[in-house]
Amino acid sequence: MLDYYDQILLAIAAVMIAGTAVGLHPLVEFHQGLASGSLVATLFLYEILFRNPPTEPTTSTTAASVVVGSSWLLTLMLSL
Repeated sequence: MLDYYDQILLAIAAVMIAGTAVGLHPLVEFHQGLASGSLVATLFLYEILFRNPPTEPTTSTTAASVVVGSSWLLTLMLSL
């Protein structure tokens, strides 16, 4: 049976596949579909790395904010 973290990893893969599928639609650019999928996947990644990690959670929220913010900025830059 799959545990919590396996389910989240499958959700990340599903979101990226869904972003690819949306990118194949003629009204949406391919890189825009991938960018939207990666933004949603980032939220799942934030969940398993910072909100509910398999180890002791960090007391510093600055690291989480920097990682998530920089990944969103990178995704935004790649989508333009």
